[in-house]
This record gives sequence, C-alpha cells and structure tokens, in this order.
Amino acid sequence: MTSRSPLSGFICRDGRRSLVFGERADGSIAHISEVPSGLVCACNCPECGTPLVARKGDQTEHHFGHHGSADGRPCATGPETALHKFAKEVLARNLQIFLPTLELTDADDRWIGFEGRKYSFDSAVLENRMGGIVPDVIARKAHRDLIIEFAVNHECGPEKIAHIKELDLSAIEIDLSMLTHEAHSLGRLETAILYEAPRKWLHNPRLREGEAELEARRRKRANAFSRKIAAMSRSYDAALNDLRLVHNECLAVRRIQADSLERAIGHDVPGSGCFTVPPRDWLATILADVVDMVVSGRQSPITVKGALWKLRERRWINRRFSNISEAEATQLRSTNPKFGLPEEAIRSWAAILSRLSILVPIIGGDRWILHPMVGTEAYWARSASQGRGQ
Repeated sequence: MTSRSPLSGFICRDGRRSLVFGERADGSIAHISEVPSGLVCACNCPECGTPLVARKGDQTEHHFGHHGSADGRPCATGPETALHKFAKEVLARNLQIFLPTLELTDADDRWIGFEGRKYSFDSAVLENRMGGIVPDVIARKAHRDLIIEFAVNHECGPEKIAHIKELDLSAIEIDLSMLTHEAHSLGRLETAILYEAPRKWLHNPRLREGEAELEARRRKRANAFSRKIAAMSRSYDAALNDLRLVHNECLAVRRIQADSLERAIGHDVPGSGCFTVPPRDWLATILADVVDMVVSGRQSPITVKGALWKLRERRWINRRFSNISEAEATQLRSTNPKFGLPEEAIRSWAAILSRLSILVPIIGGDRWILHPMVGTEAYWARSASQGRGQ
C-alpha cells in the first residue's frame, strides 16, 4: 500500500487532527452533528474502541475526544479509519455514485468509452472477499459488479490492482485524503464522497477495446503518413531531375566565376531539390553579394536566415518542401538521403566552404564570414579584370 497525504482537512485550530465520526453500538458510523454532547453520545472510536466524548462547545470545532485520555487526542489512525467506514456506509445507503470518464489518450488522440455521470446500482456489499482480495465495496447492478475502493491514508497498492485485473472487473478508487469537515455539514460530506471527491479507474474491461481502437488509429495514421512520405520523396526526386535539365545560369554565377571562386558553388548538397533553380544559381547568389561587400572594404556575414530571405524573395524555394513538419522531414531524410530542408542545404554548403577555407564560421552558429585570403583573391581578380578592360 502506498502512503498518502494526511487528512489535512481534519485539523483543528490548535493543529491537532480531530475525530468527527464515532461508532455506535450497532457498528454504524455517526457524524458529530448527529449525536448529543458528552458521553451520552454512546460512541466508541472506530479504530481502537475507546469510549468517545462528543465535544460540541463554542470555542473549538465540534469533534469526538477519547474518554479518559489527558488531552482527548484521537489514536493515530482513528480519523482515517472512521472516514473510511463512513464512506462505505454512505455508499451502501445511497446506492449511487459518480463514475469518472473512462478514457485513453495517445498524443492528441482520445478514446472515450464512458462519459462521466451518476451511476445507480441495485445493492452494495461491504468488505466481502472476492478471489484473493477484499474490496471496500462491491456495487452490483443486475449481473454486473463494480469494485469501489476508498483511499484515505493509503491508495490501492499494485498487488491489489493486479488481483482486480485478474478478475477483470471494473474498479474505481475515490480519493478522500483531502476531504474537510470544517464548514461542511454532514450532507456536504456525503455529497463529496458520492459525487465530488477525485476518483479514477483502476481497471475496466472496456479499456482493451480502447487500446485496440487507438492501435487501429495509430496504424491508419502510420500508413497514411508512409504514403504521404513516399509521394513527397517521389516529388523531391522529380524536382532534382528537373533541375538537372536547366542550363541557364543567373548573373551571380558569372560574377563568382570572374572572382575565381567557381570552386565555391559547384556543390550538390542534400536539400538541393528544395529550390527551383540549380545549386550553382542559389549558391552564387548567396555568396556574390558578400564578396561585393568585402571587396568594397565592408564585412557582411552570411546567415541562414538572411540567405533564406534572399532566396524566398526571388521565389527560388520550392513551396512543396518549405513548410513541411519536422516529423515529415525526419522521415524523408531516413528514406531519401538526398533530402534536406532549405536551411539544412545552406548549412551543408557553408560547412563545405569552411573546410575549403573559403568561409570562416562565427561562434554562435549559423553565421559565416568570407576568409580574408579569399577576399584578397577576389579583390586582385577584379583589379586585374579592370586593368584588362582599360
């Protein structure tokens, strides 16, 4: 059994836990509001059997005290035992309870086998052995049994839950550990026990139906996802093939060639199919403006964000692959090694140029500057070109 929080609601102003239920001679449980003051209450402690004194003065909350003890404190587990017995009596007397919603969740998917509502039954059997366990209450309706457990100081342990599952019976647990008697009438306590206190399913045979349903939905989603990824992979390969048929080059390619930097743009990186122009075009476009600035005496880094903005502005990013989910991208990478997101293509290209000492990565990531020697090389190439032009 697992220990729970103490009955924090059953604490008097002086910090002591109070006993608000006593046991009558016939074994039934009496609330402090139902008995007269003093020993004439004729109640004993439900836990240890000590005669109780009903203390119903004006200075403290009404409660039972142990007769003969110096301070009237209840025994260690008296309040828990009393509340536990009272809850079972309330259930047997009312033959109604609120059952929580029976549901299973799988990520954003949800299966509901039973919407939470009030449930009436025909009879209630208290603490009757069933198989290898003694349930607190067995609620019976027609030929169906529902096990009801009350958690006061201990919640239902794994061994008992395992027995319940072996019996394959529906079972719920109602958490009474935080019930309060202060400012609550007997009727309010009963209402809380029957309908309001937190409750959960320990087992329900219909859960197998829910698990099967969620598994069927998972398979259906997985199959649909696989078909979608296969179609995207085919589209990506088709886009790559289309780019191989394009022979026109943009002006930026010629500028890079004139700067003797053609070695910087001849790279087919994973993700090239995400663009509507061949790699040489979009790589040269990213690099050419940076070279221009360096040659003019200014330093401007290449950033993934800035490069993407520049390419989107030219409408050079294939919309088919620019807004896919991370799950789709991950699956595409695993099934098609040629695939990468546009930003990944830019990073791959920049990494290659860093190894070739054309770019220098800046600490912080996703930023690179032109290597000083490359800037000098471009400067002299342009100077020589201008000299020949003169």
